[in-house]
Formats: sequence, structure tokens, C-alpha cells
Amino acid sequence: MGAAPRQLYSRIVAREDPRNGAAGSISPLTPVDMEHELNAVGDYFAGRAAWRTAEHIRGLLPGAGLVVCDELDFGAMAAAQEAGIPTVVVAVIASGALVRSERLRGPLGALSSSLTHAGPIRPHGDFFVVPFAPSMRDPDFPTPPNSLWMRPDIGSEPRPDGSLVATLGTEFNTESGDLFDRILAALTKLGIPATVAIGRDLDPAQFGRQPEFLNVEQYVDFDALLPRASTVMHHGGSGLFTRCILGGAPQIVFPMGADQPFTARQVSRLGVGRVLDPLTVTRSHIIDAVRDLQEDSAMRERILELRESLVSLPSPSRVVRQLLTAAE
Repeated sequence: MGAAPRQLYSRIVAREDPRNGAAGSISPLTPVDMEHELNAVGDYFAGRAAWRTAEHIRGLLPGAGLVVCDELDFGAMAAAQEAGIPTVVVAVIASGALVRSERLRGPLGALSSSLTHAGPIRPHGDFFVVPFAPSMRDPDFPTPPNSLWMRPDIGSEPRPDGSLVATLGTEFNTESGDLFDRILAALTKLGIPATVAIGRDLDPAQFGRQPEFLNVEQYVDFDALLPRASTVMHHGGSGLFTRCILGGAPQIVFPMGADQPFTARQVSRLGVGRVLDPLTVTRSHIIDAVRDLQEDSAMRERILELRESLVSLPSPSRVVRQLLTAAE
């Protein structure tokens, strides 16, 4: 995928990303605390982070005709709505289960008061753009009435070649204990072509020498690898969940935090992969799961049907035209 020219955007840094420095080591795995993850949305994203963001972008808004932000950028929503500018909120949580209205009322009320905002902040904006298939969302958390469905970048047609791709993302990769070691041990035993993406924080050398068919890399081109993969292992992020569907690949999910447990539920509900406990999963469990998925033709059919529902969504250009017309 190409990058947009730098001159199109001004970069605003409300807070330096603490992950800019390489961690180099992996901390122990801890049990998933779903209550903590839900509270973090209100306490941090709709709290401290939103206050900082709102203050940084208020001065940029005079003359703007539209503000586009993701569904966790409550500071941008608040500042735009304070200025009376139409707001487009883009869904980034496939399941919809992490951002819950009842947990936002208090934090957003406090944020609104701090900005002298007239009326409650609308966390779904004037338009809520959803780049996921409707069935990927948890039925207990339906989309709001102002939703616009949009097709994501669909990439290449699936052409599975028996290979496997594994990643634990760019944040939980350094909070995964010995999970990488267990994955690598399973892949060594399986003996199939595989690529493991470990992220910029880690050095492939720390995992030792691997067989020729097993590549350990900091960075990989998922757009190139996933359509050829017969199985994908990942942490359960919404992006990988979607890209596995677009690549036509069964997925094995190791949920460790954030929206991952909610994504894992949808993977199980839709029958498009397997969920394994990152704390207790063994090499043998992983081997058995990979073999089962690679032999499950019915699962692959379900994945391709779900892929078709994604591909059939309205194109981004159509949605953008609709939004620009509404903003005029």
C-alpha cells in the first residue's frame, strides 16, 4: 500500500508514544482482565487522552468543513462538536464490544463540561463509518442508526499454498511471555513453510537458529503473505481478524488484552478459526489446531462467504462522496 504525500498532513503530537523506544525484552504473560480493558476506554481514551487531544486540535478547526477520526478519538469528536463541525467517526473495533455507551456517559460528560460544549458529546458522530462486514460485529452491540458500511482494501485474491503466518502484533508482542517460543516449537515440528513477525522491539536472533522453512522477521508484508497463507496465528486485533478473512485464511487467535478477547468471541461464533488460551496453550495444542484447520474445508467455505460479504460493501469512494455531499 502506498503512503500519502507528507505535505497533505500536519503532524500533531499530543503525547509522545512510549513505544518509540525498543523494548528488547518480553514481559511475562498475565491473565486477561476484561473489566480493566473496558474501564480503560472511559478512564483513558475518553478521559486523559481525550482532554489532551482536544486541546491540541482546537486551534486547527477554524475553517474546517469536516472532521474524521476513529471511534476511540473522543478528544477530536468533542472539539469538532464544540465548534459545530460535522464529525465522521470510523469504527476500528470489529466486534463493537469494547466501546460501550453506558461506560462513556460520565467521562464524556466531564469532557463536555471542560470544553464548554453545548450538549452531550456524540460518540458516533454525525456519521459512523464501519469498514467491517455486519456479521463480524457482536450481535449484543449493534451499530448506531447513522452507520455507513464501507468496503476495506480487499487486497489480492486468496491463493493458499500451505504456508503459515504468525504475529502477536506490535504491542502485545512484548507482553507475551514465552508464547513465541511455543509457537516456534510447534512450527518446527509441523515442518511447513512459515513466517513469524515479531515486531521492531525484538531481535530475531534472540529466538535462536530456526529451520530453513521457518522465517523469523521483524517486519513482513501481510498484504503479500496472507492471501497465500493456509493458516494465520495472531493476537486477535481487529485488523488481523479482518485481513485473515480477506485473505481467505483460517485463524488461530491468542487473545491477550484490549479488544482481542471480544474479537476471539466473534472468530468462534462465526466458525472461522480457533481460539487458544495464550497462558496454557502447549506446542501440541498448536500443532493439533493447525492440522485441524488445514483439513477443515467447511471452515474455508465459511471464510470465503464472509469475505464476499466484505467485498460487496459500498466502495470507499462512494462513501466519501456521500460524506462530502452531506458536509456541503
